[in-house]
Amino acid sequence: MHLVALLSDDPGLKHALRAFRDGAGRFHLHPVPTGEMADLLRAMQRLDFAGALVVADRAQAEAQRLADRSSLEAQDLGAADVLTVTPAGIIADHTFGRAVASMLASRRWHAEGAHAVVLGATPAARAIARELARLGVASLTLLADDRVAAEQALSAAAGTAVTARSRHDPLAQAFLERADLLVRIDPASRVDEAVLGPHLTVIDFEPGVSELRRRAMELGSLTFGRHDVEAYRFEHALSQVLGGPVGLEPIRALFQAI
Repeated sequence: MHLVALLSDDPGLKHALRAFRDGAGRFHLHPVPTGEMADLLRAMQRLDFAGALVVADRAQAEAQRLADRSSLEAQDLGAADVLTVTPAGIIADHTFGRAVASMLASRRWHAEGAHAVVLGATPAARAIARELARLGVASLTLLADDRVAAEQALSAAAGTAVTARSRHDPLAQAFLERADLLVRIDPASRVDEAVLGPHLTVIDFEPGVSELRRRAMELGSLTFGRHDVEAYRFEHALSQVLGGPVGLEPIRALFQAI
């Protein structure tokens, strides 16, 4: 059985892990204290850990910086949500965007011709924006606290019309009204109920079932919550650390227990 460290600030997740077991006996998720990242990296190698899942946002930049090598994704974002221990050292990667893409694909959401809006400018928002552009959405709008932050978080993409705006910009409502996909990373971003409906897919990272998500479901939107995304991220990250597919169901069961 492989040991995989977990850095998380979510007490519910840590509590759920007390009763969680991988039925196939492949891995054991071990929450670790949120101390110095350099100490963790040294300890993982000494204690024969296979890697670490870094879901505490505040630790991701340091995880990427201190790793021996980083994927292009992690380098570009300046953050890592998974660390893999190899004979050549510790490799950092960022799986969040790919996990969201897998989640959408599981419900047959297609990017071609779609208009996507991302609310927020964190590394997670940037990772999702990058992945949506890679998938080929027709347009991608990133709305942040101010336009400078939005522009810094959004990169140009071939074949996709990209727009960066302040969420307070009067034009923001027009982008929301034509959206087929709405991803809210920043819970402070308010969304007018008028833009919701059965045409819209909503991914909302506010803990629990937010008012936005509840109302979207009532109006026929396909919706995903934070724990839905985290289950896919854990599956992607664990499969990478262990060198083979883990499967979603044991991870989904973990998050259902929270």
